[in-house]
Amino acid sequence: MLISRNLDDQRFVDIVQEAESRLPWLCPVWSDHNAHDPGITILELMAWFKESQQYEMNRITPEIARKLLELAGTRLCAESAAECALEISPDAPARAPLSELSTPEGVVFELAEEIPAVRPELCRMEIERPDGRGRTDITTMLSGGPPLLPFDFGGESGTALRLGFSRRPEKELRLWFHVALGSGVQRNAPDGDTELPRRLLWELSGVGAVEPLRDETMALSWSGYITLPAPAAWQPDGDGIFWLTLRQTDAGCEEKVRLSEISAGRFRAVQTESRARAEWFTVEPAAQWKWKLHSAQARRAETAVFLREEEGWRQFNDYKVKREPDGLSFTIDTEGVAEDGDVNILIACLDPLRLHDLLFDATGRPGEVFRLNLGGKGVLTDRLTLMCQTLCPDGEVRLMPWHFVEDLSLCGPRDLAFTYDRRRETIIVGDGAHGALVAGGEGAVMVVEELVSLCGEGNIPADAGLCFTEDGELAANGAAHGGRGAETMAEGRARLLRRLKNTKKCVSTEDYERRAMETPGLRVAGAKALPGFDVRQKHQRFAACVSVAVLPQSDDEMPRADERFLAAVDRQLERNRPVCIRTEAIPVRYAGFTVSVRVRAEQSFRPETAREAIERYFAPAGNRIGAGADRDDLAAVIQALDGVYQADRIEYRGLDQNSYQTAAGDLTVPPDTILHLTRAEIILAKDRR
Repeated sequence: MLISRNLDDQRFVDIVQEAESRLPWLCPVWSDHNAHDPGITILELMAWFKESQQYEMNRITPEIARKLLELAGTRLCAESAAECALEISPDAPARAPLSELSTPEGVVFELAEEIPAVRPELCRMEIERPDGRGRTDITTMLSGGPPLLPFDFGGESGTALRLGFSRRPEKELRLWFHVALGSGVQRNAPDGDTELPRRLLWELSGVGAVEPLRDETMALSWSGYITLPAPAAWQPDGDGIFWLTLRQTDAGCEEKVRLSEISAGRFRAVQTESRARAEWFTVEPAAQWKWKLHSAQARRAETAVFLREEEGWRQFNDYKVKREPDGLSFTIDTEGVAEDGDVNILIACLDPLRLHDLLFDATGRPGEVFRLNLGGKGVLTDRLTLMCQTLCPDGEVRLMPWHFVEDLSLCGPRDLAFTYDRRRETIIVGDGAHGALVAGGEGAVMVVEELVSLCGEGNIPADAGLCFTEDGELAANGAAHGGRGAETMAEGRARLLRRLKNTKKCVSTEDYERRAMETPGLRVAGAKALPGFDVRQKHQRFAACVSVAVLPQSDDEMPRADERFLAAVDRQLERNRPVCIRTEAIPVRYAGFTVSVRVRAEQSFRPETAREAIERYFAPAGNRIGAGADRDDLAAVIQALDGVYQADRIEYRGLDQNSYQTAAGDLTVPPDTILHLTRAEIILAKDRR
């Protein structure tokens, strides 16, 4: 444990007295130590300077604290914009990306994607029973109501979900699935090695099986978008409906899929205001390079085009631009661009009403400051870019792109970087030693990318009255989420402490259990580390072996991990085990038993109440792995019920060799086993008073 030292441990008087006490040894001829002596005056001046230095040395400034956090591997999180989902009707007009929406309170959102003109309407939803034994229309059941099980509909396994669309989309089919999350342990975030928890088969009528282009739901483990191809061979039936069939070919060992809503008209919107957007390209030299910026922001913007040649960047004005209803079309002569494979064209779209806040004159002095004038809003620093006049190593002044950094003190004299003061809404460039200088001149600095957001204040509720600004059409929205301001120093320290509290490498049994519970992409309801336990060698113990019995979160009566689940836990343990320890993930075993209890209770007491309490007590859970059945504990559970006076004559009976009875009448099981209650007999002895 490091002990913090107090460097400011002397007052001014203490420093002066200590210095004066040493004068007879340092300078014996100096005999006048009174305040009127010029030497004493100089000594007091030095004491004041020393006290000031000690005070500054003893302080931890925000800059030092941030550097210490970075030294510990923790960087403060930047601002993030809120995001919400819009529900667009099939007959609504098409919209270009970055079309603006606004609430009555003036909170501005922008479309994150295009709303195409031809959109499929989800008009029918059916459940298909196995072996073609009929279909059930569930169109009204999957419209935001209680969830249903599409692959276990009506208690029958093997059912399939059929989705019917009024038309085929032009490019691809994107669907929103609202998955109802069950109780218990939630699924961990996946990583690059995570396998899907179940196998789904998507079939288009007339095409056959297709693979999703993108799946944000992890095979319907949580809500999100799934994008499918829409080939021209997808044919309608006799009623003109295009059918998509979804089947579950491998259910896995975890929860059953629960759906409460499916939508084909949901689109994303982000709480940002695009004052400037930069588009970067890598192109080949051509006399007429053509490109179209397809966005509502580009359609109304002032543009600036920059080309990178062998010598560097320059602003290019001899280009043709045509404004179209859905964006801008450019024709640019790129004959002289650099051909090194890096970006060589920048097109900046600037808000014409904000040009005076996007273009600055520079003096060329160190530490120059430019005010963004955001009106109290935040700027997303990861999307803040400048194009500045810069003195290059060859002595020429050229335009160069500059990027945001948190700390200029870590930059060199030629690093093209700037920092941002969030409180003052100002951009600050370097001083020539830490960060390069901007060359002086009129219009020397242009903001080519600037996205403004309310951050945390943009998390608006559902149905907040969002309307498109161009025509006032109302768009139903879900609750916005994800908006937050820049992480504070206190939040960063708390996050570091939480990270340090949980070690990555496994040392204790608790470490093995925690790391197994955190396996990416899984829902692990329980894990128990068994040092020295090898399930394959029942009569031997190995000190260098740790088995971890795992229990998946499942709807089954007796959840049991499958091979895919165990392989994922094995990978997690392998990454975090010590070098000298062998680890293995094993599924829990079950030992069946019955119990008989006599209950003395009021006349109104129902035996089913006691039976349900016993079933809840012995339900499979992480704390039941290796736990036996104690008569006194069960008696306490039953006697806690309303109307129960006494629970006695508790008798356990094991049904196999995985459990055995002690002399006290309790049941014990091996450490990787869970007791499974098959029958509970309640003998009711009612009070006749």
